[in-house]
Amino acid sequence: MTDPHSPANHPASIMAEVMEEIDTARAFVARDDAFDSAQALRVALRRLRSGLTLFRPLLPPDHNKALLDDARWLSAEVTRLRDLYLLWQDTLTPARVALPDNTALQSLEVRALERINSERAALRELLEGERVVEMMARGRDMSDPEFWRPAAGSQEKLEALCHETLEVRLNQALKHGETLKRLDSQARDSFRKSLRKLRATAEFTQVMFSSKKTKAFLKQLKKLLDSMVAARDASAVRDRLEDLMKDMDAASPEHHIANELIKAKEAGVGLDHKRLQKMWRATETLPLY
Repeated sequence: MTDPHSPANHPASIMAEVMEEIDTARAFVARDDAFDSAQALRVALRRLRSGLTLFRPLLPPDHNKALLDDARWLSAEVTRLRDLYLLWQDTLTPARVALPDNTALQSLEVRALERINSERAALRELLEGERVVEMMARGRDMSDPEFWRPAAGSQEKLEALCHETLEVRLNQALKHGETLKRLDSQARDSFRKSLRKLRATAEFTQVMFSSKKTKAFLKQLKKLLDSMVAARDASAVRDRLEDLMKDMDAASPEHHIANELIKAKEAGVGLDHKRLQKMWRATETLPLY
């Protein structure tokens, strides 16, 4: 049940905060070359997409679709840079420390850094471009409560929307959770994405309707998602290395060591389906709200 002493926030104020978060992250990317800047923007855009999906029935359809399309497009651009940073910092740098005289590894690192520099320059240009400027303007439209449908001002209707969406997200996660025993990369990614969507919806619900039950559910869900970070990062490293390998001779030492790094990264994930199942069972048995 909703705490009667914690009235719902209007979605306009919540989405205004999300747009401010994106603006702050854009400035972070513009001034900083670190992994954290791209990650901050990636997280902020993910929140925007989640909010737009949750509140879709309360927004003008054309506006929602255009903003969601732009957010997905920009998220893909940001994620590519973020994953290149991840490859460099978490895989190539430790490998170079362990094998300082390996020329193939040195060459691979140079390729990665060159790609990072070009992707970073391209992203910074995009962030100042017309499409992003228009996206931010659309996003700021949502800060006005009058822009929303009247139902957005009804606590009862908002709560029903949040709870219905939570149930849909949980059912999606339950379906993907049935594939845990396989633990192949595609099954893991599908399960992780469904959990992430469930978490985003629960977070927005908790902001509007503070609930001890939702808070406890989110705490347990975070533990499960944290346990899957290594698997997601291994997939990201594989994708970025395979992309770099397209420009390499298949018989070259660089190509060989890139393949070896992929194998080593995935071997180090160490996911145990029994452990995941135990954590998932502990999560799914908790009440959502």
